[in-house]
Amino acid sequence: MKGLFRKFLELNIGDSMNKYDIVVIGSGSGGEIVDAALSHGFKVAWVDKGPLGGTCLNVGCIPSKMLIYPADRIVEIQEAEKLGIKAKITDIDFNAIMERMRQPIRESHEHMRRGLTSAQNLDYYEGEGHFISNYTLEVNGEQIKGKKIFIGSGARPLIPPIKGIENIEYLTNETVLDLKERPKSIVIIGGGYIAVEFAHFFAAMGTEVTILQRSPRLVKNSEPEISDLLKKQMEKRMTILTNTEVLEVKKQQNSIHIIGKNKHTGKEMTVMAEKIMIAAGRKSNADLLKVKNTGVETDDRGYIKVNEYLETSKKNIWAFGDAIGKHMFKHVANEEAIVAWRNSVHDHK
Repeated sequence: MKGLFRKFLELNIGDSMNKYDIVVIGSGSGGEIVDAALSHGFKVAWVDKGPLGGTCLNVGCIPSKMLIYPADRIVEIQEAEKLGIKAKITDIDFNAIMERMRQPIRESHEHMRRGLTSAQNLDYYEGEGHFISNYTLEVNGEQIKGKKIFIGSGARPLIPPIKGIENIEYLTNETVLDLKERPKSIVIIGGGYIAVEFAHFFAAMGTEVTILQRSPRLVKNSEPEISDLLKKQMEKRMTILTNTEVLEVKKQQNSIHIIGKNKHTGKEMTVMAEKIMIAAGRKSNADLLKVKNTGVETDDRGYIKVNEYLETSKKNIWAFGDAIGKHMFKHVANEEAIVAWRNSVHDHK
């Protein structure tokens, strides 16, 4: 069955080969390339495991900002007396706040699917594809070959090798969005922007929050003065332990015990919480895509190597966004996608 929209989880079409001018992997910023390619009349294949919209829409900047907004309002009300305003919060409906975040995401999915069904010269492959040979991918048993390929496969949460981590249910920036009830307490492992955003959110909701950060500073890539000021402000509403390495986690009755050690003093401590969230960095999805099967090289962290034109080590294959691990922000990925497309069209000029 061949149409403008393909849901291969429901198909069993064997070992056929479909050839395209352009293959785009990833439905986040890859949409910029799909739009441009279709406007030039190219035959396009769009591959994504779903859900539509990529990291930013589904588990990144959009849902996190939808949660930060009510958190900011709560803190403003709590601190309003400084301005001579006496205000009181009588109730916080955690589930309603979470549903408010999810609703526009669902609406965006529906809008994108309607666009897919009306597009010309576009086949959408819903499934986790991987390269099997030069310029050829397999998605749910079907083979796809492209003259030019653009990889925007994104990244996923990096889970550090902590003793016992495989034996507990931990949250990430993806699964935390599925919560229906507010946890009474949470330990967040990591101190980057994802950790800081969710720490702020949960603290505002009334959760007891502890951040365990390996580095000396929060958001360590920021200026030291910014990190220091951020820590000072956040410590008013939560516990922040920097220079702390997590050694082990284990489940005991109704709580999770996190055993850590101060890297300077060597002193060990145990923190207990109802939930634990891992926000210790990101990992490229290039390994899942098996890019080496098509001659695409990765660096020692697993991110795809690109040159100044965003072309990979394989001619006519470009990569952009979180998959290359440069500046992992949505607006950067959008611009990189546009640059990669223009370089492919104008042959690096």
